[in-house]
Amino acid sequence: MKAALGWIGRTGLLYLLLCAAIVFYLFAWPALSAGLSNADFRQDALSIGAVRSQLIEERAAAQAALEARTASIRSAGAEAIANRLNEARAERGALAAQLGQGEGWFDRIRPSRILERKRSELQLAALDAEIAALVTARESRAREAALVRAQSRMATYARIPTERAIATSNALCVQATTAVTQFDRQEPIERNLRLIFLRERESLVDRRDQRCAEASERTRQRRNGLAAARGVAEARQRLAALEQVSVATLPDPTAGLSDTTVRDVMARAALALLGVLLLPFVIRTLFYFVLAPIAERRPPIRLMTDGEPGPDSIKASERSAPSLQIALDEGEELLVRQGYLQSSQSGADMRTRWLLSWRNPLTSLASGMTFLTSARGRGAVFGISARADPFAEIARIDLASGAALVLQPRALAAIVQPIGKPVPIRSRWRLFSLHAWLTLQFRYLVFHGPAALIVQGGRGVRIEQARSGRVFGQDQLLGFSARTAYAIRRNETFLPYFFGREPLFRDRVADAGTGTASAPGVLVIEEAPMAGKRGGVRGGLENAFDAGLKAFGI
Repeated sequence: MKAALGWIGRTGLLYLLLCAAIVFYLFAWPALSAGLSNADFRQDALSIGAVRSQLIEERAAAQAALEARTASIRSAGAEAIANRLNEARAERGALAAQLGQGEGWFDRIRPSRILERKRSELQLAALDAEIAALVTARESRAREAALVRAQSRMATYARIPTERAIATSNALCVQATTAVTQFDRQEPIERNLRLIFLRERESLVDRRDQRCAEASERTRQRRNGLAAARGVAEARQRLAALEQVSVATLPDPTAGLSDTTVRDVMARAALALLGVLLLPFVIRTLFYFVLAPIAERRPPIRLMTDGEPGPDSIKASERSAPSLQIALDEGEELLVRQGYLQSSQSGADMRTRWLLSWRNPLTSLASGMTFLTSARGRGAVFGISARADPFAEIARIDLASGAALVLQPRALAAIVQPIGKPVPIRSRWRLFSLHAWLTLQFRYLVFHGPAALIVQGGRGVRIEQARSGRVFGQDQLLGFSARTAYAIRRNETFLPYFFGREPLFRDRVADAGTGTASAPGVLVIEEAPMAGKRGGVRGGLENAFDAGLKAFGI
């Protein structure tokens, strides 16, 4: 069933991945591949200097093209100018809409996108300059036509009467009008006779009308002529005030250009990667030749300084084994962790002990020494084995009265102690020791005899004499005599540590040298600390939790 479910899960995941790949190829890839041409790849490899040079060349070419179009505008007709103006405005609107779409995330550093945008900006500036030139040319053509019309109107008034001629004509008109008035003031008889026989009044009226009409016409001619002259002058002034069609200077496309491109980002990333790769080796070199010698010269950690009671104060089994037989004497009891009691004596007194030590409840909880099985019985034999760990082996360490052993509680599988006299467990803190900070262990738990400690370790436990000093890996140490000197030592070989194969420091335990009467110190070493430990995420979390507990000696 499990195999069938696993096959269904793998097949379903493969099916979903295939669906995602097909959807990507059908819908996303066409749009993506359109912007990934070979030219874009070549341009994206350009440096910022090459981008600036290319933009300067393209600006020069655009300036030359603009000058040619401006020269053609000067000689173009009004209709051609109007048509080109409409086309240029349409092109500018489309280009402005394209530029207004915004930029992508990496467009500011991709040379291909930078060149494309700057080309569009140059084209937009050239269109603006051409539109301005076309508008100027169109206005110039309109003002030239207005001048021609004003001059044609002026041509009809080639001779403008002077003010003196108009004054003379007005005076003659007044004289003629006065003559008519005087004629009408004569005696009726005389006026009628002259009117009937000589027809004098009719000739006076005709002269008056003629002279007044001439005066009015000359006044009108002068007024219209002066207006036409002013129109010509104004048209010439407006034409002269209009700027000539000139070539605009395109803006510099390199102004405000970013100094960072994809090539620069890749170069910086390569330098950063090189730094990341080399930094651990630099740090390791400094630690090995600077920090480690300083740490080695610091005084070792010594938890107890008085002498051991005798040469046989700490005894241990010669070799660890997968299981161990424990026989109880009169007045002894056995405390066994859950999962380590392999067999028991029939008729033995079996009870439950909640904590290893009520004085250290947190230590008992964190180390797993809770819910213990307490067994009593003279001559009773019990089998101790790590039933859940196939790699663990068991060893026995006997502590005589007065003996003291520093031990990590996680290594305890069982304890044999006198009834009514629990094993004394005392804490020793070393917060101001450089060795404690470098090993990240500030608290040490010291077990005092008389008692027998049953310890377990991956692939076996080895008990050695400290003598003049034993060096081993930090994760191998389970315990050591409290009267020995504990310190760290630099790894003997540099290259294995330099390439990350070995740690910088190893633990060193040596006899304190308090006298010949002192018993030789011992240390408890785990053969294979990583044997039987979990891997993956769960194992990583458990290992991190164990490292945190180590700081408190658990």
